[in-house]
Amino acid sequence: MRKIFTWILMALLALSLVGTAIAAAVTSKTASNKIEWAFTKADQKPENLLISVINGAQTQLDVAIYSLTHPDIVAAIKEAKKRGVNVRLITDKQQAGGQSQTEALKILGSAGVPTKINSHSGLMHLKMVVADKKIATTGSFNFSKAASTTNDEILMVLRDETVAKSFAAEFERMWNDTKGFQTVEYRIAQPGPVKPATAAPAAPANQVQKPAPAASKACDKPIIKGNKNSKIYHVPGGQSYDKTTANVELFCTEAEAQAAGYRKAQK
Repeated sequence: MRKIFTWILMALLALSLVGTAIAAAVTSKTASNKIEWAFTKADQKPENLLISVINGAQTQLDVAIYSLTHPDIVAAIKEAKKRGVNVRLITDKQQAGGQSQTEALKILGSAGVPTKINSHSGLMHLKMVVADKKIATTGSFNFSKAASTTNDEILMVLRDETVAKSFAAEFERMWNDTKGFQTVEYRIAQPGPVKPATAAPAAPANQVQKPAPAASKACDKPIIKGNKNSKIYHVPGGQSYDKTTANVELFCTEAEAQAAGYRKAQK
């Protein structure tokens, strides 16, 4: 444990010495190359540094990430699984309910990547990757376009087995915590067989053919309100229905809200 703290102190010291001398598009590192880091706003491309770690994984890749929407990072994780690396993913339940992250999880789920989300009341707020129990990443960097372009973020790569094994042990604890985390399955929907079209019988010459009726919509005015922050939905007449005005997602039915990860308000 003392060695881990030593590495963290070394990382902080190294950061304090960098100052304004960081060259654009070049990551920073210590002389031993055991600690490497990249700032988004210094144009050091933290996403590329992260992808290089993912691409270098040979047997095991454990990912615990709050936000996962960057297509290049998603593709790198998928490719790791494809080349035979044992990949596991833990992410945050609220983020998993967002449209972009849901699509990313569908891609990885369809590739066979097992996924868990937190069922405890807090956030799964880690930004962590462990490759082969030899390399670990941490920092503020979420795996998103915003984190790699507009946000002030940092990604740190720690090439030390003692640190990496400590990170791996925490990931293992979370993975095996059946009370705090639950398995979820995401898949890209496969289209069903397309039935051959059959020609409709011709109408008699003296009969005016009526246009086909338009396909009905699920509903014209969805009225069920889902609070994106609390993941709770409210129905008309509920105690907090009229007060729910910000960060709202609308649904036609309660089943739709529940399928999106929302739970019904108690009152």
